[in-house]
Amino acid sequence: MGVIFNSSAFMDSLGGDAELAAELLVAYIEDSLLRSEKLGEALQTNDSGVAAKAAHSLKGMSGVVRAQALVEMALDMEATAKDGDLVRVRAVYEKFTGTLDAALEEMRLFLNEL
Repeated sequence: MGVIFNSSAFMDSLGGDAELAAELLVAYIEDSLLRSEKLGEALQTNDSGVAAKAAHSLKGMSGVVRAQALVEMALDMEATAKDGDLVRVRAVYEKFTGTLDAALEEMRLFLNEL
C-alpha cells in the first residue's frame, strides 16, 4: 500500500516544530480511533447523520496530519452517508479501518524518532 502518513509534508506544514508535531500526532492517534469507533456504531444503527459527521471529522483530522488516503476515504464516506447510501459507507469503512491502523503504526514509529 505504501506510505499513508506523509511525515515530510506534515513536518513542512508545521515549520519543522517537533513538539507541535508530537502533540498533534498523539491527539490524532487517540481521537481518530474514537471517531472511527463512532462511525462504526453509527453504521450499526443505520444513522447516516452521525456517520456523516464522524466521517467529516475524520476527513479534517486526517488532512491535518497529511494522511491523504484517509482524507479521500473519509470524504467518500461523508458524501455517501449524506446521500443515505450506508451500504457504500460500510464498504469504504472496512478499507478505512485497515488503512487507519497502518497509518497509526507509521505515526507511532515517527513519534519514536522525534
